Amino acid sequence: MSDDDGDHKVARSTERRRGPSTYTLSFGGIIAVAGLVASGVATYNTLQNDIATLKRGELYQERTNERLDDEIKSMRAEQRETLKEFNDKLDRIIEKWTRGRKP
Repeated sequence: MSDDDGDHKVARSTERRRGPSTYTLSFGGIIAVAGLVASGVATYNTLQNDIATLKRGELYQERTNERLDDEIKSMRAEQRETLKEFNDKLDRIIEKWTRGRKP
C-alpha cells in the first residue's frame, strides 16, 4: 500500500456528505407532519360526532319504540273492551230473537 492509497482513504472518510441530513426536518416536512396531525384530529372529531349522532338516534328509536308499544297496548285494551261490548250486545240480540221466535 502506498501513501497515496492511504490519503485517498482518509480523504474519503473525512469527506462531508452533500444534501440534507436524514435527521434534519425541513420546513416542508414540518408542514406535512402538521397537516397529517390536523387531518388525524379532524377525522377523530368527525368519528366522535358520528358516534354521538348514532347514539342519539338509537336513544330516539328506543323511546319511539317504547311509546309505540304503549300505544299498541292501549289500542289492544280498547279493542278488547269494544269486542266485549259487541259480544254482549250480540248475545242480547240473539237472546231476544230466539225468545221472539218461540210460539
